[in-house]
Formats: sequence, C-alpha cells, structure tokens
Amino acid sequence: MQDQGSREARLLTNAARYEANRVKSRLLRLPYELRLQIYTILLGDRQIHIRFVPWQYKHPVKRSKTDKETVKGHFRYEVLPKRQDPWASDVEQLWETAETSVDAAGARITLLSGVCRQLYNETMLLPHKLNAWSFESMHLMERYILKDNRMALHQRKVIEVLYCRERLPKDLQKKFKGLKAIVWKDGMRLRWQDLEIFPEVAWKDRRQLLEQSWRW
Repeated sequence: MQDQGSREARLLTNAARYEANRVKSRLLRLPYELRLQIYTILLGDRQIHIRFVPWQYKHPVKRSKTDKETVKGHFRYEVLPKRQDPWASDVEQLWETAETSVDAAGARITLLSGVCRQLYNETMLLPHKLNAWSFESMHLMERYILKDNRMALHQRKVIEVLYCRERLPKDLQKKFKGLKAIVWKDGMRLRWQDLEIFPEVAWKDRRQLLEQSWRW
C-alpha cells in the first residue's frame, strides 16, 4: 500500500509539473501556428541517419593492471545536413561534424517531447515528418525496421523523404506509407525521385532511374 501511495504521489507531482509548464511556458502560450513554425526551424530540414556502432573491446589501465572492457554494439542517430551524402568516403569526418549523435536505444530524438504532455503531443512525430531519413545500409534498414521493429507504425507513416543506397525491397517499401520522395545514391551523386510524379520505385536499370529522377 505504501508503494502504491508513493507511486500515486509521484504521478500527481508529475501531472502538476506538466500543467505548470503548460501554463507558465511562453512558448506554449503562443498561437499554435507560430509554435509550429518554431518547431519546424528547430526540428526540421535536416537528415537523420541511423548507423550501427559495432561491439568495441577496450583495454583501460586500472591500478597498473590492464582490464578488458566491452562496449555493446548499438544503433545511433546522426543529425546531418539534409543534402549531405550519408555514404560519403570521409565517413569518420562526417560523424565528427554531425550536429547531434545519440544512442538510439530508448533515446528521444528531441528533448522537447519530455517537457510536458502538450509539447510531447505536438512534437513527437515532427522529427520523422520534417526530416529526410537514411540508413547506413539496406541490411541495417531491414534489421532496424523489420527484424527489431524499432520504428513504430505511426512514426513510419509520416516519413516523407527516404535516402536509399540501393533498390528498396517491397517489404520495406510497404512500411513507409507516406513517402513522397526517395533520394537515390547514383555513383558519386544523389538523385531525387518525386513519387507523386514517378510512383514506380522498382526501377529496372540506371537508364530508367535517370529518366524518373533528377540530381539532388
């Protein structure tokens, strides 16, 4: 009973804090249309790249002894410029210049969503909707989306722009119902395919790709 009472007290405290944030916040007192413009500037017009950091084995020195430390492999979000080629040859430098780099496991893409319920409801899908998305490889995308199911349906449905290094399998294409464009990797260049004009994703060869896309 004591644990239940403590839990209820914490919930009431959190609810009061969220309500206070909503009432006192200068941001939340602005008209919704103006808040949306601010959210778009803060959270949009970038590229969110998902990569996998492999298991690492380090040997830190502790008390004159060499101990072996294992860092588990994990997914990471990298926030890049929207037109950046995420598969550029100088990939290590690319991660160093990324605006944001965070572990994907259990992490919020935006800290705004944790401030109060209203901000959560208003911003939880904006990083998915307002940014282009890319993955380190098609294999990693399949693992992230299909095998591990790390992106919920309501998040996938609002993604409008997706970077692809190779042809997009049908089972993955079906997972992104709201796609409006695909940015294809074509040699050293990127090409933009407007799916509202050219809805066919399964292009047969490079000639067809060139006919239904333009340089990005």
